[in-house]
Amino acid sequence: MNLEYIEEIIDREKINLIDTYLENTAGAYINYEKINIIMFDSSKTENSLKKKEVLSEELGHYFTDSTYKFNSSLDLVSKQEYRAKKWSYYTLIPYEKLKSAILKRY
Repeated sequence: MNLEYIEEIIDREKINLIDTYLENTAGAYINYEKINIIMFDSSKTENSLKKKEVLSEELGHYFTDSTYKFNSSLDLVSKQEYRAKKWSYYTLIPYEKLKSAILKRY
């Protein structure tokens, strides 16, 4: 999956994409009053591969509804981050392609 496809998903889902400075992260997903926003810091996404990783994880938050409040427990934050990353991994590397790549190595 390439960056253009990720950006097409963002457009199709009508998610606002904002390039802005972020203090401690490269990306963030925000859902506020039914407005969906993905923010990313282009200074922390130095190439298209990193940008694709960041955007796909934030899409994972959107598609799995893995959101949390700033004052949420670390346990909840960890669970929601795990769900978003898992979605991202399966999207970026579909199971059949991963399986095929592994079998080619043997």
